[in-house]
Amino acid sequence: MDENTTLQALARALSPHLESVKGLGVPGYSSKAVGTPSNTAYLYEGGGLFGRCDGPSTLMNAMVGPIGFESALTWVGTDTEKEFVDALKAIEEEDGHEQQTACGDCKKISLKACAQFYCFGRFCRQTDELQFDRLGLKYHSNTPTKAIFGDITDAQGNVLVASGSQITDAFMLQTRAVAYALRLRNSTLLWTGNPANNIGTSYMEHMGFALIVNTGKYDAYTQLDCDSIDSFLMDFGNNNPASTGAWAIPNWFRRMVNQFQRRAGGAGLPWETATMYIVMSPNTWDCVARTYACTGLDLCTVAANRQLQQSADQARERYEEYQSRMALPINGRWYPVVLDSQIPETTGQPNGICSDIYFITTEINGETITYGEYQDFNRTYGRIRDELAGLFGSDDIAITDNGRYALIRDNERGCFDIQAYVKPRIVAVAPWLLGRIQNVCCDVLQEPFPDVTGSGRVYEKDGGRSITQVPTLYGECLDC
Repeated sequence: MDENTTLQALARALSPHLESVKGLGVPGYSSKAVGTPSNTAYLYEGGGLFGRCDGPSTLMNAMVGPIGFESALTWVGTDTEKEFVDALKAIEEEDGHEQQTACGDCKKISLKACAQFYCFGRFCRQTDELQFDRLGLKYHSNTPTKAIFGDITDAQGNVLVASGSQITDAFMLQTRAVAYALRLRNSTLLWTGNPANNIGTSYMEHMGFALIVNTGKYDAYTQLDCDSIDSFLMDFGNNNPASTGAWAIPNWFRRMVNQFQRRAGGAGLPWETATMYIVMSPNTWDCVARTYACTGLDLCTVAANRQLQQSADQARERYEEYQSRMALPINGRWYPVVLDSQIPETTGQPNGICSDIYFITTEINGETITYGEYQDFNRTYGRIRDELAGLFGSDDIAITDNGRYALIRDNERGCFDIQAYVKPRIVAVAPWLLGRIQNVCCDVLQEPFPDVTGSGRVYEKDGGRSITQVPTLYGECLDC
């Protein structure tokens, strides 16, 4: 008996057992389509979202898309379940006396290290269950096919639906919506991810920057304290940035960078080779840029009989330069500012928000030290997928984006759904070169910027219909 025949027989024997674990949270298996498709998902049917003859063909995009720090990170695929990184913590001398005789013992030294490890998250999103023979139907020959006006993008700036694209059917829009929701979740967990929220092996969160850029570090092997690798945290005390005084924001930014310069220089890593990003929410950036532009006088010591004057024109020029560069000067060097709409904000003031400002060093001395990883499904499952596809024609699993995403189709007699999976994590090799200023508050004019569509946050713009009733001349048709 040849190898293919043996494998096919084995697959048939195992298939009942494989079916029994579907829907139990086992990685790689989707919940089985049950044959009860959605009745509201079909776009152009009577009662569908766009199932009318009197609507325009242009569909305006009114969503508020995410922007994020993801685009500044390097992302690499891996097949390593736990990423361990080690750091030399100390070279210490033992207690005791110096050498007592010319040939006596000297003080001995000892070495200490601290290890950290980073685990994958795992989460998914899926479409409604769709019925194949209802896809593509139109309520009437004059029902217009919509074309989107405005790009639908993710937090990395990837275009999921390009402006001008035809919304041909529910499957087209639902799969793009799944991609949007999945990537929005990923960009949110970039900050708030916490493995304490895990649900077995089905839903898992990786550590977000709120946990990584933190104190209380410990050795992964022994659980011993490792404060030498702690990130640098500063507490702004729920105050507004100011141009002078205790809350003069450039002084706080300069203190953060000076900390990194000292730590990097002490480790033999030239700070001038570092790439560091200042990451904050759009609401925070508006007030930081304004107050930053009006600073400078606090650097000077002025005699009692002298005055310093500040030019409003120069302040405006500095503000406009910060906005156009998307960068701020610190110690004679410009550092790029990245806005991220997923950084948590609280309504800490009657007319404003409070959030943290992150300082994230991604590279130094030619090495990448803060980066994103994802399970490369091509590397871990690709060979098996190819073998199954060779035997059976398909395994109902597609892999996209260089192995970053897996799409699983489940079919029940023409009713099907699609699930999309991703398993990412953030790795920080040198957390002591990361920092954040906590609890920075900003007054805003009228109200904060609208939150991202689908985020569920306080200032999300919501509402709208999910179906469109079709008008009838004689009332509802019950026997059609």
